[in-house]
Amino acid sequence: MIGSIYLVARRDYLGYVTAWGFWLGLLLTPVLLGAGMIAPTLAASSEPVRHFTIIDGNDAFRDALMEEMSESRADAVRFQIETLELVGSGNGPGALEAFNAALEGGASLEDAISATGQGATLSVPQRDYAYVPPPAGSLEQLRPWLLGERQIETEAGPAPLFAVLVVKPDRIEYWSENVTEGGLKSLARDAATRLTRARVFAQAGVDPGILERISAATPELEEKRVRDQAGAPSEVTLADRAPFIVSIAIAFLLWTLIFSVVNYLLMGTIEERSNKIFDSLLTSVSLSHLLAGKLIAVLAVSLTLMAVWGLGGTAVTVLVGAALPSGAAGLIETFAAAALNPAILLPALLSFLLGYLMFGALFLALGSLCDTIQEAQTLMTPLLVLLMVPLFMLVIAIENPESPIIGVMSWIPVFTPFLLILRMPTEPAIWEVAALLVLMAAAAMVILWLATRVYRAGAVHGAGVNDALAWMKNRLPGLGKPAP
Repeated sequence: MIGSIYLVARRDYLGYVTAWGFWLGLLLTPVLLGAGMIAPTLAASSEPVRHFTIIDGNDAFRDALMEEMSESRADAVRFQIETLELVGSGNGPGALEAFNAALEGGASLEDAISATGQGATLSVPQRDYAYVPPPAGSLEQLRPWLLGERQIETEAGPAPLFAVLVVKPDRIEYWSENVTEGGLKSLARDAATRLTRARVFAQAGVDPGILERISAATPELEEKRVRDQAGAPSEVTLADRAPFIVSIAIAFLLWTLIFSVVNYLLMGTIEERSNKIFDSLLTSVSLSHLLAGKLIAVLAVSLTLMAVWGLGGTAVTVLVGAALPSGAAGLIETFAAAALNPAILLPALLSFLLGYLMFGALFLALGSLCDTIQEAQTLMTPLLVLLMVPLFMLVIAIENPESPIIGVMSWIPVFTPFLLILRMPTEPAIWEVAALLVLMAAAAMVILWLATRVYRAGAVHGAGVNDALAWMKNRLPGLGKPAP
């Protein structure tokens, strides 16, 4: 028995891994995913500085807008400081206070960063917009610059004029040929709000600085938890949140991996049926051995994918980790520790194995009934629509991992492999985790048994999609009369 299963598994496995398309996809997938993750950052950093000008009678709006732009860049630095503190790679809570104090004392953004003592780990946000004096006195005269017919002179050389803001008593007009970019418009609205607030306060005889004093006097909200780790402080850090983030990522990766590899089963089975290869195979091995060999072969393919990606990711982390800033290195260590936590890793591995068996058997059964991809789509479409549900649950888990609907849906066997992972950071009872694993195992066995019968009907007796639909119509309630 073992020998025949091994021969089938080896035949199918070598057929997959010796194809150049397999290795091309193996190498391109992480490259494309990595490119997709860093593309927004690269796109933002590669954007040129956009130059704008303002037509204003008293320069008040210009001063307010410049202050908003400076504050926006300062907020980006504050976010970096808070992230370092959250990871534990910063120099303590005094860094943010030192940064704010330096800015209030009139220091430049670069000097304020130096005052934190973390200058080596903090980056200076680039300027997205730069103000230039208006090259002409009216909007009509500025038309050639807005249309790109003329360019303005800057320190870096000639550059196009991105936008013109015309300040009028009752409104602010924003003129630009770029109708999609909204950053400067948002800053302009904030500047107008700042000016309006100051004017209304002055009319009411209220000191405009009262809002700053209210903000300074507002008590800081410190997030703590009662169930902290032994000897660890009770403040909530990134290490506390990392398991929730990692569980969502693992659930998505499991979903992607399972439905990537089971497609091999579907396509391979359809090809063997259409080419009449089943007859030759079944003369050498039994049907159950053939089914088991195919499942093991594609499981080995998926393990090959995970092994290559895992080793490659580890090698990249080791090679690049030393060159990363301490904050980035701390982030990697935090998330790696969460991913390797046995409370998450072991259920993830078992969920993958049992989920693969369930869906692999289903797709094998579907493939055995079909001669073409078009026929397979007839049966696959309802199944694929149903299996989009776990992706919607991921969205809910991002907002509330302890949502009751996730707990209820996790008891549906076809969803359990993905939703169990989402629940693990919430520390469900051990009996519940065990019950869900047993439920998955039982469902996998039932599906394997049913899939074997369907596979026999398709592979041995030549049953097709129409036969399966007729069987469903005659036997399922409400679809037709029972067969005699």
